[in-house]
Amino acid sequence: MTETPESGEIDLDDIMLGQSLLTVYDYLRPLAGPVPGDLKRRDADALLRSYLEPGRFPEAVHRLSTCHLLVLVGEEETGKRLGAIALLSRMPLAESTITVLSPAGTAADLLSRTEYEPGRAYLLHDWIAESTDRVELVNLARKLAELGSYLVITRNGAPSQAVEVEHPWSAPDPGELFDLCLRAYGLRAGRSPEELTRARDLALSLPTPAEVVRLAGRLAGTDEPSGEEVAAWFDTKPSLHEVREVAALAFLHGVDGPVFEGQFARLERICQAHERRGPQPVGPPHPLVTHDEGRVVFRAPHHRGQVLAELAGRYGFWLWQPLREWVRSLAGEEADVRSRAAEGVALLAAYSLKDVQAEFLDGWARGGNAERLAAGDALSYMCADDTLAPEALRIALAWAADPLDPRAATAAVALGGGLSVRYPADAVRRLWRLGSGDGPSAGVAGRALALLVEHARPHQDARGRTVTALAAALAADA
Repeated sequence: MTETPESGEIDLDDIMLGQSLLTVYDYLRPLAGPVPGDLKRRDADALLRSYLEPGRFPEAVHRLSTCHLLVLVGEEETGKRLGAIALLSRMPLAESTITVLSPAGTAADLLSRTEYEPGRAYLLHDWIAESTDRVELVNLARKLAELGSYLVITRNGAPSQAVEVEHPWSAPDPGELFDLCLRAYGLRAGRSPEELTRARDLALSLPTPAEVVRLAGRLAGTDEPSGEEVAAWFDTKPSLHEVREVAALAFLHGVDGPVFEGQFARLERICQAHERRGPQPVGPPHPLVTHDEGRVVFRAPHHRGQVLAELAGRYGFWLWQPLREWVRSLAGEEADVRSRAAEGVALLAAYSLKDVQAEFLDGWARGGNAERLAAGDALSYMCADDTLAPEALRIALAWAADPLDPRAATAAVALGGGLSVRYPADAVRRLWRLGSGDGPSAGVAGRALALLVEHARPHQDARGRTVTALAAALAADA
């Protein structure tokens, strides 16, 4: 059975669901490959071009070669994924391709329901299993050893009881990593010693290896622009009115001019109610904002994410309290506004995931149908990011765990959308399970699965074949 929408509300079983899913399909297909999938040797070599082995890397090589299974455990963004690829590249393999597995598989799934080929390498990045069963992992290591295959799993958090197969991981020294990047990118030529010294000092202050590599890439001109103009503008201490203008655009980038002006005016009214003061005077044209064929955009596309990073790092209650209220309300607006707001929330998750889940996703997921659509779209857009995609899957699976939970319908939207692009098998199985039940999410899940199969049939790529074959198998077994 399905919920009856209130008057004027979107029915998640009607054409609006199809339009929403098609929007995220078209957005994500060029950006994200399906998991499970293969990482080719040349792609792995390119990733490892600027890789620096951390202190315990030789020990990890020995343990993996002996045990055939290793779980790298540590804090987020410490280079575990590249570490896993580097470790697997050291193993004697029949084929150099690395098969990437879904992060949703439990220890039991990995042991009993995953097919391994002899002499192959397997990677499971950002494992989201709620528990790690020591006995099953030890048995999995024995199974892999018998096949002569290797599996490296990465997991955030603290070590568990499975000490036989776990290995603590930490980031490499940022200064040494920067020096390696200088050599890899050939950066010394044409750069003054003073410039390189300033860049290295900055590298020492950066919190993650990825940011150190991006810094070197920007110096070499191989990575995205640094966004120094965005940070420099915020350094000028602009008025809150100007800050709110770029904040609003970060969530509504690309909407028509009159739509943006109306929504920004509404944000200003919300702020005035919080601050108990009158309207602010309109200043000169904003240096980061422009118009393109009638739409309001940032002068450079990469400014959108950089503005969100500055907002998350520099501002607190007085900006974010009214801004959150306004962003949450965008879910109830027209489809284009709702979709762009969901994309902005997904981009913000890269800088403040816990706040995004608490302030936007969970509230939307428990709301009306329009809010659920916005939350599902936000999880879908998170799938464009390699780091956020497993988090989006984790959130959706948690919402879908109880079919009577109102958030399960939201999970069905995301599973039929972006998560089906990244994790097609996981999405089909969970949609089938929800659709086969009688909770309020059943109708949404059934419709999302039907749309997913309909969209996959003409695209007989790896994702399309997985969706159609698995859906047919589940229907035959029912």
